[in-house]
Formats: sequence, C-alpha cells, structure tokens
Amino acid sequence: MKKSTILATIMLGALVASGVSAFVLLSPRRAWDSPPNIRIDNRGNPTVVNVSGRGRTQVLNAITSNAAWNGSGEGTVVRAFLGDVRGSRFRLGDNLPMLNFRDPINACNGSCLAAAFTGFFTPRSGTDRIDDSDIVTNPAVNYAVPGDACNGNEFRLEGVMVHEVGHVLGLGHTNVGGATMFPSVSACNNGPATTAGDDEAAIRNLY
Repeated sequence: MKKSTILATIMLGALVASGVSAFVLLSPRRAWDSPPNIRIDNRGNPTVVNVSGRGRTQVLNAITSNAAWNGSGEGTVVRAFLGDVRGSRFRLGDNLPMLNFRDPINACNGSCLAAAFTGFFTPRSGTDRIDDSDIVTNPAVNYAVPGDACNGNEFRLEGVMVHEVGHVLGLGHTNVGGATMFPSVSACNNGPATTAGDDEAAIRNLY
C-alpha cells in the first residue's frame, strides 16, 4: 500500500499511503485450496513490535477477524499465528506464507507501506492454485497500533495488513472508495481493517 496509494504485484501487491467499479481479482485468477496459515514475525519495525508486543498480536487479530476476510460469508479463508521467520528463513516461493515486519529483500521503500508477493501459483483449469505469498513491511514507516494516539505521520497497522492479506488471498486493487482493496490510504485511517461489500463480493467469487 502506498502512503495515499497500494501497489499490486513477483507480482507485488503493496499498499501505499494517500469512480466506482466492481472488485478486481489477480490475473490469472487464483485461490488457495485451503486457508493459508500466515506466520507473523516476532521482530521488525520498532513502531510495530514494541516492548509489549501489542502490534503483532493486533495484526493477528485484525487479519483473522470476522470484520475482515473471515467475515465475508465464506467461513474461514485465512489463518495466522505468531512466529519467528529466523527459524524458517524468509524465502519467496517456499510454500510458507509469512508476514515480515522487516523488508529483507528491500522491495518496499519510499511511499510503499507494505507489499505482498503473489506470483507463486500452479496453473490449472478454472482457478489456479496459490502455493505461496509473503508480505514485507517498509521499516521506515511509523505505525500506530491500537491504544496508541495516531499523529499525522503515522499509519494504522491493522488496516494496512488486512489490505495486504487481500492480495495474499488473490485480490487486486479496486476503484471503489472505502473498500479495503482501494490502492491508497491516508495517515491514521484504519478503515481498511474492516472489509466492505466490494471486498466481500471478491472473496465470495473466489472461495
């Protein structure tokens, strides 16, 4: 996501800081055969992983919440757990979906808030099978987590990561303002943490 924008797509899907059309799916059309279980790293951006660890726990709660993708009407479509990418090593295409609060491959900088790599899938008739997808976070971005006051230079962590998980699940960017998959977000705006009708229609179409 960009600061006021979200990039998509080895294929990279990134949310950037900040006309209506229907939802957009990644091309080619792809979905997971079963809900991905995303490992959320224990380390990373100091504004995310603070002393109490609230940031990473809130991300886990946000991306698995019924206010987000699991509330689309299709049941559980994504799972997550807290872990440490050091033990498994962060590698694209290893069939181990991860959310890294750092950016070990230096793919997300400038106005990029976070980025999802979505190019690992197996072609098949109808809907291709997603094999892996990983999220990295711009370490230079200042994030606000629940319970923290948010100033004009910070972005709400939960909304950014719910957006990126949308890419992980096979969604592209929509032009529908107010939708989680809209390609930009303003500082302190946590609206993307709650999916809109456009987002939920996309999930129902895929899953």
